[in-house]
Amino acid sequence: MISLLLDTSNQALSVAVNRNGKMAAEINTNYRKTHSETLVDNIQKVLEIADIKKSSINRIIVAKGPGSYTGVRIGITVAKMLGKQLDIPVYSVSSLFVLAVSNHIRGNAVPLIDARRGYVYGAMYNIQEDDYTEVIAPQYIEFSTLSAEIDEAVYLLNSEEKITIDIDEYTHVTPRISETERYEKALKLEDADQLTPDYLRISEAERNWQDNQ
Repeated sequence: MISLLLDTSNQALSVAVNRNGKMAAEINTNYRKTHSETLVDNIQKVLEIADIKKSSINRIIVAKGPGSYTGVRIGITVAKMLGKQLDIPVYSVSSLFVLAVSNHIRGNAVPLIDARRGYVYGAMYNIQEDDYTEVIAPQYIEFSTLSAEIDEAVYLLNSEEKITIDIDEYTHVTPRISETERYEKALKLEDADQLTPDYLRISEAERNWQDNQ
């Protein structure tokens, strides 16, 4: 089983090829550059590194959000395009789950994406070696409200991105989507025609449009 895995949810970019659930090659970057400029090139690079032909890919796994509106959409668009081109299934995974498993944390992990104005995209997972339990489902929530619900856990944030919430202690994480495939139940088989980003909230433009109706 050859899987191509893509995460363009935020500033960091993660592209990997897994063979039978284990990473064969991966590229992870964490700098501010438009993913539309680099994603396709990096897919080609990981395939070359792993010595795998594009036609040998059996499935695609893509992070579907939450995250940057533009970033998430880029990854999903490319995943859908390749899925149709190669006639292979497309699976989705929460971008928060990607963060939760990227640092090999065991126990309660709380991945966070700063959503500004005191809010976050957050969740809590109890992570074990090859299994996990979703303790708090992914949601858009005020950080103070989320943290009040949690007694003991490791908070995970990408410190290379802007952090506006009031948080005393957290662990830096860069997403590595290659790590998600060991948790098969976190992967959702999608209808590529119907696959859309999971933003967890509407955009500001949509909110303004609704307010004016």
